[in-house]
Amino acid sequence: MNEYIDLGIRLTSAMFAGMVIGYTREKLNRPAGLRTHSLITLGSALITILSANIFGNIYGGDPGRVTAQIVSGIGFLGAGTIIKTGFSVKGLTTAATMWVSAAIGIAFGIGEYFLGILATILSIVIITLLRQIETFISKKEFKKCIILADNSIDFMKKINKWIDAMDISINKLECQKEDNQMRVVIEFSNDDDYEKAKTDVSKLSKQEEFKEINFL
Repeated sequence: MNEYIDLGIRLTSAMFAGMVIGYTREKLNRPAGLRTHSLITLGSALITILSANIFGNIYGGDPGRVTAQIVSGIGFLGAGTIIKTGFSVKGLTTAATMWVSAAIGIAFGIGEYFLGILATILSIVIITLLRQIETFISKKEFKKCIILADNSIDFMKKINKWIDAMDISINKLECQKEDNQMRVVIEFSNDDDYEKAKTDVSKLSKQEEFKEINFL
């Protein structure tokens, strides 16, 4: 096969792989979609080809050093999609798909079509199928408590110390602030931790910021 045709197939395959992954993200209305993932896989494949054919074969350098910069570069790009709101973090899956897309681009860039195609298929399975499984799992009803208190950063620290002192595990902790009032929702991982919190609530209720607690 002509060398340029082979290189063209590598770039095109990488681009289409990125389009497929990006399309699944686009359907979920995520910030990084079709164009972003296509450009990531295409760019990663191109850099890999250049590092191997130009820097490696012609100049005798280490092609791996150039390709390795893709990983760090995508790290900075992915960090821009991660948003921390209160105690929740969003964008981790988007950052992960961008990172995997770069790896897929590298695979196609070095001519590993099998690995590139397989990784693309597995990525689609993770994005679509596992998301449905997560949705199913999240439907499980967890026992929780709702704490009302004065809006105070110190009180949140006291809640964390209260949780640590009981040596319990929680599934989720959310904090909502409205004017001068704070609403904290703690979701317990199991019934034992829920009961332990109910019996130990007196330590938290003695805090001056505390207003009310309801166990659901």
